[in-house]
Amino acid sequence: MFQKQIYNWAGNVSVCVSKVVFPKTENELQKIVAEFGKVRVCGSLHSWNDHFSNEGILISLEHYNKVIKIDKLNKKVVVQSGIKLWQLNKILDQNGLALPNLGSIDQQSIAGVISTATHGTGIKFGTLASFIDCYSLILADGSKVNIDKTSTLFHAALVSLGAMGVISEVTISVTDAFNLHEKVYALPFSEIIEKFDEFINTNDHCKIWWLPPCNKGVVYLCNRVQKPVQRSVLKQFYKDTVLSVWAYRMMVFVGNMRPSLRPSINLLLTAQFDKQSHRIDKSYRVFRVPTPPKHRETEWAFELAKAKQVLQEYYTLIRESKFTFNFIQEIRVSSKDDFWISPTYGRNTLWIGTYNHFDKQWNSILNFFEQFAIKYNARPHWGKEFNVGNSYLKKQYEKFDDFVGLMHSLDPKGKFANPLLSRIFR
Repeated sequence: MFQKQIYNWAGNVSVCVSKVVFPKTENELQKIVAEFGKVRVCGSLHSWNDHFSNEGILISLEHYNKVIKIDKLNKKVVVQSGIKLWQLNKILDQNGLALPNLGSIDQQSIAGVISTATHGTGIKFGTLASFIDCYSLILADGSKVNIDKTSTLFHAALVSLGAMGVISEVTISVTDAFNLHEKVYALPFSEIIEKFDEFINTNDHCKIWWLPPCNKGVVYLCNRVQKPVQRSVLKQFYKDTVLSVWAYRMMVFVGNMRPSLRPSINLLLTAQFDKQSHRIDKSYRVFRVPTPPKHRETEWAFELAKAKQVLQEYYTLIRESKFTFNFIQEIRVSSKDDFWISPTYGRNTLWIGTYNHFDKQWNSILNFFEQFAIKYNARPHWGKEFNVGNSYLKKQYEKFDDFVGLMHSLDPKGKFANPLLSRIFR
């Protein structure tokens, strides 16, 4: 039998599938789901977990990426679920519109970001799933159900890792296009902790980058402004390409050759932010970061009410650990939501992401950070690496058993199941 090897973006997960299909219409998608006994869906494969592994066929949404309708008056956009964020951002901008918030990467599909509760940063903003008004879901028998906020399925099946069906057409609430004023500077980590509440409550968007074991972090503060774009193309090229891509990748390479140099390299990189910088630019360009080198990643959702305690312990724990880090660590925030298995369900959230370029430390780093996260009853980001299973996760979600029951009701034969889902949802 023909076997095709499929890799995720980072290259840490690969699976063999016997067939990959590329629907272009909703009818084609329905027929494929109805015809085959086991199916899984992939968008851009920008996940560190094997969401796409499957005994049957793989449905790629690569060509299921059209904008169906733009309603400028009511600020609604209807799209096929395979559209990538960068594609949608471009079309929205051409029509004077924008997504209210974005994460750091724009390569994911809409289906992927909403199914895994992918997020940006800002205490006034939820995950990207919170921008969805309604959607259609293709069930295991190929039938379609249209779901809006009056349906129980809305909060159950939107963030669901593809466990209940295939998200098809999506209606998104958007906003008028806007510019962001971004301010960036380095600050001692102790001051970051002290001022953290101020940062997140007085700015539209705030994130922290940290290169351990530096005693400083890099603060990014962004606010909506009614001012025109003000940026130096040359300066931005230097920051986004020369420094963030060429120089950074060279430093990562050198640090991989000589791990003992990593702390010094991180000090050098952090020093580039000692002088405060500003720019005003279109929102989607400010949210997006330059494409990072391939790396390993875990991210956990902590209760925001405990932020200062968590951040202090996190800072001390990482600095005193035996590990050397060759990648930026990231801290963000988002508001609570009502999606049954969203990591932000019922609580405002402090997100802490731990990252490293490929090296033999990674599995130990992952376990080390996971134990810290478990201590605070944190919830893992569904699209990133984690080891916890059913027994831990069941305690973290009030609606967990309801979710599993509904999943079995909608998919009694396990058409959409795979090893990852079987480990999580039992």
